Amino acid sequence: METTTVIIVLVVAMVLTNILDSIFASLPLPLIQLAVGVLLGLFSESMLDLEPEIFLALVIAPLLFRESEEADLLSLWKFKKQVFFMAFLLVFVTVLGIGLALKTFIPALPWAACFALGAVLGPTDYVAVASLSSKVKLPGVLITVLKGEALINDASGLISLQFAVAALLTGVFSLFDASIKLIVLCVGGFIVGQVIILLKRLLTEMLRRMMIHHPDTYVLIELLLPFLSYVVAEFFGFSGILAAVTAGTLQALDFKKTGLHEAEIGNAEKTVWETVSYVLNAIVFLMLGMQMPAAFLHVWNSDEYNNIFMIAVTVMTTFIMYAVRFFSISFFSKEVIGSGFGDRVRNTLILTLAGVKGVVAIAAAISLPAFFTEKPLLMFISAGSITLTLVIALFLLPFVTPDTPEQKSEENRAQIALLRDVVRQLRKKEGEHLGAVIASYGKRIKELEHASHEKNERKQMKSLRMYAAAVERDALMERRNRNEINRNVYRDYMEIVSVTRRADVAGVVSYTFAGLRRSAKRVMRSKKGRPSGMSAEEYRRKLRDLFWDLTDLVVKSFDDVRDQYSEKLIALFIEERVNYMGHLIDDAYAGTLRAKLHEEYIDELLLGYEIERETIWDFLDEGKLTLPQANELRVNVNKLESYTLADDQNDVMLKLISVAERRDGRKKDAKSKKKEKKSSKK
Repeated sequence: METTTVIIVLVVAMVLTNILDSIFASLPLPLIQLAVGVLLGLFSESMLDLEPEIFLALVIAPLLFRESEEADLLSLWKFKKQVFFMAFLLVFVTVLGIGLALKTFIPALPWAACFALGAVLGPTDYVAVASLSSKVKLPGVLITVLKGEALINDASGLISLQFAVAALLTGVFSLFDASIKLIVLCVGGFIVGQVIILLKRLLTEMLRRMMIHHPDTYVLIELLLPFLSYVVAEFFGFSGILAAVTAGTLQALDFKKTGLHEAEIGNAEKTVWETVSYVLNAIVFLMLGMQMPAAFLHVWNSDEYNNIFMIAVTVMTTFIMYAVRFFSISFFSKEVIGSGFGDRVRNTLILTLAGVKGVVAIAAAISLPAFFTEKPLLMFISAGSITLTLVIALFLLPFVTPDTPEQKSEENRAQIALLRDVVRQLRKKEGEHLGAVIASYGKRIKELEHASHEKNERKQMKSLRMYAAAVERDALMERRNRNEINRNVYRDYMEIVSVTRRADVAGVVSYTFAGLRRSAKRVMRSKKGRPSGMSAEEYRRKLRDLFWDLTDLVVKSFDDVRDQYSEKLIALFIEERVNYMGHLIDDAYAGTLRAKLHEEYIDELLLGYEIERETIWDFLDEGKLTLPQANELRVNVNKLESYTLADDQNDVMLKLISVAERRDGRKKDAKSKKKEKKSSKK
């Protein structure tokens, strides 16, 4: 398949996995990406051939570079003994253990082939480990050790594979030669990484002296560093992975300057790297899944192998890999795995389960020489073991790690309290458009409240909304049948209800478009549909009275279902209904849109951000926020402020509404003038 088609397919797959991640929130995103990749591999077997060297250079090297640039170097140095043991000695022990086990299971396999599989499965995958740590809250010490191991153990694993392949070709293996080669590869990679960073610093200093201050230039230079480090190191026969890791580590040691130029570069680099890292992470798991069918089906459809036996061998290989890892880690010091028996067992189990394998292992298996007749067999076992380690880690780690939803919920509650305090202070200020500013804060509060609900609570809240909607709809229909409300009131009220339901079902996008459409209708419709002789304010008051009557009815109906829903959810629903639906009835949504057309709105919005900053400091001083939480909230305020002040926002819809309002105003002026002329003639 052409490269363009492959790129389009991968981008579509990324979008699809993000949608699926939102729908199936309990499933980890890497597992969803892996499953989508498997489907792509099944239906398009020839879509993508993974070239190990290109993949390592273009995907793995930049990811490891960025992660090493953001790594906690002091913590890594503190646990250097454990990191180096796991990155080198544990890899070699794993190679030996898997090699011996595979030779026992399949005696016909050459020793070198058995050790080659051990080398494939020896190192852990940093991308997989990082994805796990974002889904499961692991203790900080264990995360440091795991990430440090995964950053540098690719070198030891790939070197072990090289010597296993050499032994396959020549039938000779020298431990002394292998040790010397390992030292040369590591030292050479370290030196290349240092030289690349030194040249980069000289180049950027020269550009600064030449008064070249364009941020994109410096961002592109940094993006080139991992690729240059890898390619140059491999050209001279050194470890490209270690060169990229070294470059990232040394890049992190640069002194952080606080000038405007440096701030622009830093913000641009952060934004670009976040996007690049996300895309590369997604590519890793999609490509891992795409390689799985080819690795499995060749052996599965062959008459040479017993499928049940091969599955048993794969499971036993994975079990032995876990056993070797658990036994080796169990001797770590108490600073890493704790002192009590329970803590030591739990933390050792976490380090064992989190040692997942990934696409680097598949790339290593694919790089085995094509003439080796047992290559499909090794790829089958390695692909199966990789899948098992990912699935086991994703589903078992939550049971052995500290429970985190409560902590996240506490953080959300603290932020909700902070934003409500900001709203309280804003209500004391004077400003023509402060209502629109308060509405924007109300939207943020609503999003946080939704995120703070547990999965079960979200289901109950959705069920509660459906129950309340049914009660309201039946009562509204009954009043319409008794002619207590006319057709126009019924129609407009149902339109408001439909907007709120679309927001519940389809989210912010549908809510926004529904609100814009409704606002445009209201602006352009003028008096059509409103009873003659009734002003717009009187008509809204009629709708408002109907809303409060129905709200009382809905609240009374909750007495029949209080055994099904908690008091907390009922109270949240009532508050949400009053703030959200009442906001629409009062036409505040359209008012918010109109407010954004005025320059004073920006000033009042900036006032809100300033109050929010001061409130963050107050909450920090009172102990309601931790320093990391306060720093994160301050960063968010800065982002909102930068976005608000940007002058390149597309406000076409707002301008169209403004044009419609002016046109409506001119029509009203013309009608009033005609009335004045008629009255003067009389």
